[in-house]
Formats: sequence, structure tokens, C-alpha cells
Amino acid sequence: MDYKDYYNILGVDRSASQQEIKKAYRKLAAKYHPDKNPDDAGAEDKFKEVGEAYEVLKDPEKRKLYDKAGSDWKRYQRAEDGGGGFDWSQYAQQHQGQSGRQRVNVDFDDMFANQTGGRSGTSSDSPFSSFFETLFGGGGFQQQDPRRRSTQRSSGADAIASAHIPLKEIFTDTTKTFKINGEKVKVKIPAGIEDGKKLKLKGRGSKSDFGGKRGDLYLKIHIDVPENVERKGRNIYHSVNVDLYTALLGGTIVVPTLNGTLKLTIPPETENGKLFKFSGRGLPDMNNSTRKGNYYVRCIIELPKNLTAKEKKLFKELAEIRKN
Repeated sequence: MDYKDYYNILGVDRSASQQEIKKAYRKLAAKYHPDKNPDDAGAEDKFKEVGEAYEVLKDPEKRKLYDKAGSDWKRYQRAEDGGGGFDWSQYAQQHQGQSGRQRVNVDFDDMFANQTGGRSGTSSDSPFSSFFETLFGGGGFQQQDPRRRSTQRSSGADAIASAHIPLKEIFTDTTKTFKINGEKVKVKIPAGIEDGKKLKLKGRGSKSDFGGKRGDLYLKIHIDVPENVERKGRNIYHSVNVDLYTALLGGTIVVPTLNGTLKLTIPPETENGKLFKFSGRGLPDMNNSTRKGNYYVRCIIELPKNLTAKEKKLFKELAEIRKN
């Protein structure tokens, strides 16, 4: 079993921010996705490796544990070869500090397929390397802490998973399919779901060792919001660039929003930061789909660059005219 440098796999520094790690992951996942490289087995292996690295580094607790593993790796390796003296599972438990429900992070980008099929990005039950499974106990939903299990002998353990969904996908109800211990599970994600909301999947947690009922699975939803977009409840604020000439003279632009394409008429002398409101084009209420928010387009005036000599001359003449 070899030590894996997850930072090197994603091509980021050890001090990289979470945003930098996410950006690097998405770029590499798109590059090596098996659907884009159907005849390249190496690309699929790389895709799995990138997903494994992101699974660790996106989670602050796992990342902290992984960073600590670097200095202790040779010590652990000697123990596994028969040198003894180091119980890695105890080390992991001490630094994870986990009890009660087990927490498992799942990313729709590399662990889920849509309702109509598609690949999960793995060709086996476990998409993780032996190093990952040794360090974190595997990528699946596992049994609860034995100390707690002893007090709940009749039922299996509950599990917690985290799933990331793009903001544009929650304007309508959507269904995602993923695997837990070899079983396909469909999850309906309601339109307008709030970030951090937990969905309970009854009986989808761990199995009981004593023949009792299974525990429940709690799926925590994280909404990924694009950089130029802001969500405020059901309202969406989308910033778009407008060239200086259209802002001054007026015109029409096409805005590719998260909820379809809009034609926006820009009146002459539009100011930077001007908001345009589209009623009822925002997110629906999670509990009442007939109630919808608004979609706001914010104009960001884009100044021209690399002016030619003629353009500079014309702007100077315009400046002189404005002085008079």
C-alpha cells in the first residue's frame, strides 16, 4: 500500500484554499471523465484518483487527519510490515473525534449518476484506494461506533452523507441515484431546497448485526452557487457584464440565466450595478412550489481594453466636449 500525495494529484499547494481545491478537482474530473475517454482505461483510473483526492481534501476533518498522516506514514508502514507498535485505527479515531452517526461525504460530481443512468465513475464497489480505506475506513456507509451499537442492539446505525448539487438543478424537482453497499437508492431532491437541509431516507442506513431493522440515512444537501450568482432565499441575483457602449447608448443583450435564456433591454445611460427584476423567475418555495422568488440581473459595466490610437483620440475629444 503506497502513500498518495493528494495535493500533487490535484496539482495544488498544501496551503490551497477550499475554493482552489474545488476548482482544480472540477477541471481534472471533466478532463478524465470516463464518458469523455471511453477507450482510455488510464483516464478512468485517473478519474478515480482525482475523486479520491477531492473526497479527502474538501472535508476539513479528513484533510487535517490526512495532513497529520504525512509525518507518521513511514511509522505506519513499518507497523503494517510487522514492526508493530502503531495502531492506525486508534490514531484515526483520536483525530476524527467522531461518535454517534457516522459521517460520510459524497459528491454528486463523482459518486452519483442521474435518474436515466450514466456512470458513477467507478467500476467496482469501492472507488477508493487501499490507502484511503485504511486512513478513513473506506468510502462506503459503515457500521456505527461499537460502543454506541452495544446500547442499540436491535437496530442498525444511522449514517450521514453530504451531497453537492448545482444551484441550477433545484429550480425543479430532481432525482438522483447512487449506491449504498451495492444497492441503488433514488433520492428526490425537492425544488428550492435550502443549503444545509437534511433529507431522511428511512431504512437506508447500516444493517443490524442482530437481525433488527436498518438505521436511517440523513443526506445533507449543499448547494453549489456560481461565482457570479448570489442566492437570497428564493431570490437570485445574477451579475452579467455589459459593454460600455451598450450601457451608454442602450441596446439588447441575451442573458443565459440558471433558469433559461432572457432578453434584457438596456436603456441608455444605465448605471453600473443597475438591477433588473424578472418576477416569478426565481426559486420555488420548497414546501409550496407555486410560490416563487424573483430573478434579478445586475449589470456590471465592462470598460474597453487595449484601446487603439484612434479610440484614445475619440475619448479625449469626448472628454473635452464634456468639460464645456
